[in-house]
Parts: sequence; C-alpha cells; structure tokens
Amino acid sequence: MTAKRNAVVGIVLAVALWPLGQHWLVTRYGGDPWKLGAFAMYATPNLPVLMAVVGTGPTGMAVIDETTLPAWAQQRLDRFRVERLALGTLRDPADIGRMLLTVRPDLTSVDVLIQRTILDPRTARMAVATPRYVYERGGPTSVEPR
Repeated sequence: MTAKRNAVVGIVLAVALWPLGQHWLVTRYGGDPWKLGAFAMYATPNLPVLMAVVGTGPTGMAVIDETTLPAWAQQRLDRFRVERLALGTLRDPADIGRMLLTVRPDLTSVDVLIQRTILDPRTARMAVATPRYVYERGGPTSVEPR
C-alpha cells in the first residue's frame, strides 16, 4: 500500500510542479507557452514566428524569395519555423544559414531575421523581438539580438 501511495504522491507532485518548470523554459529560452503541456497557454496569445532571409551577393542585399528554392529547402525552412516556435532560442538557425549558402552559391552571406511577438511580463504589453543571425561563406557566424 505504501508503494502505491508514494507513486500517487509522486505523480501529483510532478503534475503540480511541472508548470513552474515549463514557465522557466518559456521565460529563459522563449519557447512556446502553448507547447510542453502546461497551463501558460491559457494566458498567452498564440502568435506566429515570422522569418525573413536576406542574401548578400555581387549586386547587393536582397530578400530571398523562398519559392525559388528547391522543394526540400522550402520544407526545411517550414520545419525550422515550427521548431523555432516551439523551442524558442533553443532552436538555432545555423543549419538553415549553411543550407541557404549551399543552395545559393551566388551569395556571400545570408542574414536570417526571426520576428516573434511576445507578451512582456514586466509591462503586460506586446513586444517584438527580432534577433538577426548572419552567416558568411567561409567566415564566422555572428548574432545581433534586438
């Protein structure tokens, strides 16, 4: 009987404490409060992650039209959006930057801009976060969070 009681108490504690852990993940890494099975989803709007990819080539900078990319590359970009929405900054776009430089050999660098609208807990207002990730061919990677 004690083993059953301990198991029930353990399950109840896990269910009771998980929202605190999920809240920490959401605030620390910008994960989606609608994911990971907690209650923060009821207090937060579900807004999409917007992404723009800008390439620099011999003629200057231009937004890359994703419809001109191969189908497999478009699928990887779509998958990245889903993962970034759920995981926040835990999902780094480095593989996307390398993939775009591979698909577009005419580019010298790729900027990945990710816009996410969040509810700022300090002000209770909507805020926009737009980090910029720069990937250069044969060069270092830089990140400029905004």
